[in-house]
Amino acid sequence: MLFSKKAPEPQRQTFVIAGITVNVYSQPKVTKPDAPVAVMFLLHGRNGSALKMGEFVNGIFDEVHAHRKKHGGEAQDLYIATFDQRNHGKRLVDKKANQGWFDDPEQNNVRHAIDMYAIQTGTAQDVSYLIDFLPSYLFPNDERTISQFLCVGKSLGGHATWIVLRNEPRIRIAVPIIACPDYLALMSRRAKSHKLPVGPPYFPKALLDLIHRADPAAAPYAASDASNPFLGKKILVLSGQDDKKVSWTSAKEFVENLNVGQHGVKKVIVEPRIGHDFSPAMVKECARFVWQHALAA
Repeated sequence: MLFSKKAPEPQRQTFVIAGITVNVYSQPKVTKPDAPVAVMFLLHGRNGSALKMGEFVNGIFDEVHAHRKKHGGEAQDLYIATFDQRNHGKRLVDKKANQGWFDDPEQNNVRHAIDMYAIQTGTAQDVSYLIDFLPSYLFPNDERTISQFLCVGKSLGGHATWIVLRNEPRIRIAVPIIACPDYLALMSRRAKSHKLPVGPPYFPKALLDLIHRADPAAAPYAASDASNPFLGKKILVLSGQDDKKVSWTSAKEFVENLNVGQHGVKKVIVEPRIGHDFSPAMVKECARFVWQHALAA
């Protein structure tokens, strides 16, 4: 167990939405029956799965429960939704497509840069798709009102969270964890470490064109006008100081220049002596941010 139990075991409902299995967790009777519901998408990392996020679901609920007990009041309810990213968990089709670059031909995935961008972009599209349809599955008789959707993701799921932040106006609060919003900054460093060119066949022109057009780093993220899709959003960035897989260096320039405007929030924590890990301290910070800016706001 990563986290000690501080709150009742959350209940899980499972829905199949056009072939996507979605697990939705909630804590019974922590709010009034008609309280608004905030739905958080919690996205797993590479080679993970929705069900492997159970420990983090429990950890976030435990911390939120502690805030409820401490502060009381009429806070919103929290539901946490998990689903398998494309080519992961129950959606796995080709295991090698989730691999990286290796010297061993049996392990090496030449299309690593293509596959990773395809997965995280597809996951971001799945989040928008589920925002459209999940309410009808959760509350078919209009029993509750969903007030807002949030997105939290670790590693590959964190990369997807940055794409969601750029493309999905209905996501106003998000927590990308051990992730990078600048795909080329991340992957060019990774390619260099393997002595690979940022060009064909590892980075075909079609992929580079897509990244230059669609990546969060391709948006006018420092602008102060409506061209900036991040304006007004509330973002907690969590990274590990000793992360070798997704180094803070790759994300630093983007994050430091990111403009969320006077109505937005940008909080950055680079945790000392932590590598590529969603640490217990990060879980606490994530829950505190969600409590402050989504549930108790």
